[in-house]
Amino acid sequence: MVDATRRRVLIVDDEALILEVLSEHFKTDFEVETAANGADALGAILRQRPDVVLLDINMPRMNGIAVLKDIKQIDDSIAVIMVTANEQVALAAEALKAGAFGYVPKPFDFRYLDHMLATIFDRPRGPQR
Repeated sequence: MVDATRRRVLIVDDEALILEVLSEHFKTDFEVETAANGADALGAILRQRPDVVLLDINMPRMNGIAVLKDIKQIDDSIAVIMVTANEQVALAAEALKAGAFGYVPKPFDFRYLDHMLATIFDRPRGPQR
């Protein structure tokens, strides 16, 4: 039986192996959807909003920064974690300015990634009164 309160994670990366590894890691605790490019990611978000997007910065045609900006226009409450190669620190800083929650370097430290998701799900959502 599917838990209606189960959190949704969208993983966006043009590398099939990354999609597979991250999907396997998260599928026990989250409902996982994947997208291999920015356009597919935006389509997935419009179909059913995820709680968190793990978004690769370096993708062909539409890079992660452009996708992040579009996600924030669609729904600013979606938490976006940028996935970066170590040499992309400047781009990661740009992503944080554009509204990303944080970034995770490749290769992944899964404990750090789990901690980031736990932090996102533990934070208050929406305006506080």
